[in-house]
Amino acid sequence: MKGGYRVLIVDDDPGVRRMLAKIIEEEELALVIGEAENGVEAVELAFDLDPDLIMIDLLMPELDGIETIKKLKSKGFSGSFILLSKITDKMMVREAYQAGVEFYIHKPINRDEVCSVVEKILRYQGMEKTFKGIQSFLNNQQSSSVIEHIQKTATHSKADSAQKARVVAENIVMDLGILSQSGSNDILEAMEILSGLKDNEDIKLLQNLKVLYQKIGESYNNKGVVDIASGEKAIERRIRRTVEYALNNLANLGIEDYYHPKFERFAHRLFDFSTIREEMQRIQKKTDKRPKLNVKRFLEGLLREIKQEETGIFR
Repeated sequence: MKGGYRVLIVDDDPGVRRMLAKIIEEEELALVIGEAENGVEAVELAFDLDPDLIMIDLLMPELDGIETIKKLKSKGFSGSFILLSKITDKMMVREAYQAGVEFYIHKPINRDEVCSVVEKILRYQGMEKTFKGIQSFLNNQQSSSVIEHIQKTATHSKADSAQKARVVAENIVMDLGILSQSGSNDILEAMEILSGLKDNEDIKLLQNLKVLYQKIGESYNNKGVVDIASGEKAIERRIRRTVEYALNNLANLGIEDYYHPKFERFAHRLFDFSTIREEMQRIQKKTDKRPKLNVKRFLEGLLREIKQEETGIFR
């Protein structure tokens, strides 16, 4: 099993539970340590088994998926959640993200989607644990020379900087609720490329998105990635759709709670104020007009966020 990760499956349909368990075990994604048929049972098992990830159905008797997640969070459960649902209602999606859901898997269950989503979320968990360990190590070191050496190594290594930036980027992209979107890979690749450049070089590259998209495609080819279309136009379309999704998620959060921490942090750093306002008005059906999307502004803002967080990891 990859990384020794542990998964709890919660669904009132035994057929769905069997199918998910079979996919996870056949693909060696993780270890299925338990199953529950309702939210009440899930709360008990979660603290008994301590899974890294809970895959949970939205609609269940006694305690639905969102209420179960809220209850677990309130009791201090720190694992991740994937919500299983046929429902695509935007209000429900917003409530799920606010409750702490990282991803959706849509029913009927699709093997490729399960593999993609579970691998992404567990990979992110692994990276997060690694960097938390590094940060803890630095905080507990008594020798300033050791700390200075690690900081210097991290600062001067381009490869390390790019990898570290990708971890931070995945964290932010997850907060935006877009890590499961097809263009998220392209955005993460872009951030890795840009973070490996000097300041003047990354700014220059961001001024010509066509060249950036070409470099993303070249990076896929160099890495031997064959399951992602690497053409410039395909990358441009995927990124644009994913940025639109991020805008919609943030606008929905703003409508629900203008002081939501994710809205306050990201809305006006990644988008123009007018763009956010127009999307909120469109969602509220005050206008049919779709806001003009500025992909360059989004990528620039994301890169700034990454650099701010990145420097804080080794502070």
